[in-house]
Amino acid sequence: MGKILNSRLYIVIIVLLACIVLVLIVRSSFQEREIQAVAISTQTPEGTLVEYADSTKSADSWRWDFGNGDYSTDRTGKFFYPADTVPQHYQIRLQVDGKLEKKFIVNVMQKQKQAAMESLVRIKAPVTGIEGEYIIFRGEGNSKEWRWEFGETGMIDSREKTAIYRYEHYGAYEVLLETEDTEYPVRHIIVIERRYNDDDTLDIASMIGNEIKAKLQAIVDQKPFNLNYNYILKTYLCNNPNTPVVINNRKKNDFYSYCQGLRIIGRKKTQIDKVLIDMDEEGDYCITKLIVLQTDLEN
Repeated sequence: MGKILNSRLYIVIIVLLACIVLVLIVRSSFQEREIQAVAISTQTPEGTLVEYADSTKSADSWRWDFGNGDYSTDRTGKFFYPADTVPQHYQIRLQVDGKLEKKFIVNVMQKQKQAAMESLVRIKAPVTGIEGEYIIFRGEGNSKEWRWEFGETGMIDSREKTAIYRYEHYGAYEVLLETEDTEYPVRHIIVIERRYNDDDTLDIASMIGNEIKAKLQAIVDQKPFNLNYNYILKTYLCNNPNTPVVINNRKKNDFYSYCQGLRIIGRKKTQIDKVLIDMDEEGDYCITKLIVLQTDLEN
């Protein structure tokens, strides 16, 4: 009798386990994923350069169609529309794993129109971002006064030519830039996507910034100066100690003087909160500027 009961118990347990496995399989099959991708265009005298990247979790295959017959199956890369391309809006379509899809619009301009734009005030900034991340907005032009409104606070958020802003909420925002040379604000649209806690992907710039942040904090914490200073200098700055460092979007130093200052003020606690980078992607891929956000803490 006991053997029969034990057999029935085993059968019940096996059936329950099979049901749980089946539910998990069905759930994973119907779980929807969202594409996490960007396509950023830059106008150059030679044409329009598009830098594209996808960070969709668990993705295995990609197809970027650039609207002119060309395509790429790389996860990240660059694509170039020559200046003699017929000026128009091109639609870039990304397919992930053959079923997920996202579209981007790129404005391609002719060479003579690009030359006429050199004297205009323009905004250089990404078209997408993630809530909570620091985003760099650059003003281009010869103006002396810069007034940024990033569309979230309803007021002027920065008066620097290069501004840093962090959106607290996802959504689409219209960025306005006013100068003494513009009659009306220069406008830029940026879409801020929701941050997912289970997103374990980082772009290359964030990874580099995090490593430099750790090395700078080590200098503050009185750890071996030469070891940490020389690592950043040789690995990322192409041995240029005069690389500019912008601190808290206000003050500036050359890299060597900045690190020496960190070593001296290390006796009072300073926290390196964030490091953003500007990189020369047309030359030796050297970092041309560091933007450091830091906080002085009370002992």
